[in-house]
Amino acid sequence: MKRSGCGGIDSTGRPARFWCRTASSGSRSAPARTDRRTCLVVSELKTRRSRRTLYLTPQLVELLRRHRARQAEERLAAGETWQDHGLVFPSEVGTPLDPDNFSHRLSALCKRAGLGHWHPHELRHSGASLMLAQGTPLHVVSEVLGHTSIAITKDVYGHLMEGDRRLAAEAMSRALFGN
Repeated sequence: MKRSGCGGIDSTGRPARFWCRTASSGSRSAPARTDRRTCLVVSELKTRRSRRTLYLTPQLVELLRRHRARQAEERLAAGETWQDHGLVFPSEVGTPLDPDNFSHRLSALCKRAGLGHWHPHELRHSGASLMLAQGTPLHVVSEVLGHTSIAITKDVYGHLMEGDRRLAAEAMSRALFGN
């Protein structure tokens, strides 16, 4: 997951892009009165190709249903402070998650679970690595990650495909020499 994707899908499946923009002095993107260096910007997806279908297994669908039920309870508990934006992963009051807060919360959860410090982008890399280790074709991993070119995926994850090259050499040897 990229930080820009945290909370970025609403419950109707409509994607949105959440990202932080550094606010410099005189920047039109800076909020009027703030002591923060960044501000959360909600916009359309960066490109048409950014809009893609994510296939969910029955297990993930069930987890999302349970999450939605818990979220309904949280919405009731929050009362009038809840701001419904229809997000799948909102803040405690229904607003878009700030990517910095999301990163800090994820890191704290990982540390509490004994995994050490993890950043959202490391989960993305782990997911890609697991897909490749399970034999998912490189072009499919590239599509899932939303890379504009399979070359990007190969440049980043190609080192994980050593085993594929060994298997290819062994297959060629069997075909040529009958072993």
